[in-house]
Amino acid sequence: MGREERALVGAELSRDRAALVDRIVAEVYERVPAYQALHESQLAEVRAIAAWLVTRSLELWVGGAAGLAPEDLERLRGVGRARAADGRSIEAVVRAHRVGSAAAVRLVARASADRLDAEDVFALSELWLTAVDQISESLSVGHTEAARLLDTDVERARRAFLDDLLIGRQSSRGAVRDRARILGITPPDPAVPVVAEPAPDAVETAPRPAPGAGTVAGPGADPTVSVPGAMALLDLIEPTGADPLLTTRSGRAVLLVAPADAAQVGAVLGARPWRACVLAPRALTGMSAAYRLADDALETAPPHAFGAQGVLGEADACVLALLNGGPTTPDAVRRAALGPLLTDANAHLLETLRAYFRAGAATTAAEALHVHPQTLRYRLRQVRELTGQDPHRPWPRFVLETACAIAP
Repeated sequence: MGREERALVGAELSRDRAALVDRIVAEVYERVPAYQALHESQLAEVRAIAAWLVTRSLELWVGGAAGLAPEDLERLRGVGRARAADGRSIEAVVRAHRVGSAAAVRLVARASADRLDAEDVFALSELWLTAVDQISESLSVGHTEAARLLDTDVERARRAFLDDLLIGRQSSRGAVRDRARILGITPPDPAVPVVAEPAPDAVETAPRPAPGAGTVAGPGADPTVSVPGAMALLDLIEPTGADPLLTTRSGRAVLLVAPADAAQVGAVLGARPWRACVLAPRALTGMSAAYRLADDALETAPPHAFGAQGVLGEADACVLALLNGGPTTPDAVRRAALGPLLTDANAHLLETLRAYFRAGAATTAAEALHVHPQTLRYRLRQVRELTGQDPHRPWPRFVLETACAIAP
């Protein structure tokens, strides 16, 4: 068979590539136990890599090449580095590629047996044997490079892990679990996200970099908050079990702690010349939106919003996001600010709060509700205890009133 005939066969196989790849991945899944533990997003990545290798191998076979090109090998080294970060052993990865390559040769030969002569089959087998050797070496090199980096700089690797969470690079629970395993940590999940910075009058601030700049050790870092300075926050906290994560982004410290440790963090920040935004617990996979919410809150909050402790909460951040077009919804604002008041048992407290806002004074609101002024004041104290927002103070009142103004 000549090159033109091979091109025709290659084109036909490419049209059926999806089915071919599914069979290859199914065989890998069956014969390599480590791959049976992968979640769907990881299997989708396996399919994508298999599809690329099948397409590339057919191109090389049609063209009469003896092996993969340098750019292909670099891409495979990148795959090896990624698998090290995911926590997958290099032995399992190399075995998967060997099983997949053997399956691919067998499936291609079977699909085109009546059109291939011995020379074509030998050429395809020789190409794939050479490619398997190249693949194994490239994967091993990339995996070793990444593993060595993780082993020699654990703290940097932990910060990189959190940075990936904050930009949404770790998008699935399985990927987060694998990354944590290779780092040897148990991050809190759910976790309380904290974004903090020195108060404006506490330090001479340097010009802030563009939002999304890397960790302080990388290009574009802001010297306003150093890693050692931020790490001092961790030194003042006694974690209850889960390992906190900390990094610095855009001149601010970003910390994830277990819900049980949130009170400690608030106390530490409130006793020092820092200001911060401490949000409600959420899953690690949702930290990208949470980080934007907290970071934007620090950026846009007026000075009087921070109060005596210098800490914003979930309700403050949601109201600020609503006003400034940030990552929130009206329903999220209502739930964050009013919370327990939205239950049937506390409907009378929500009614009292709305009457107080309409009337502007406790005595007038009491008359409108036909209750004693002391009863109304008692209910307002209950509102403060349940929501953490004092309706008598300007900023908390604004937060509560904004939430009350949102239908229903």
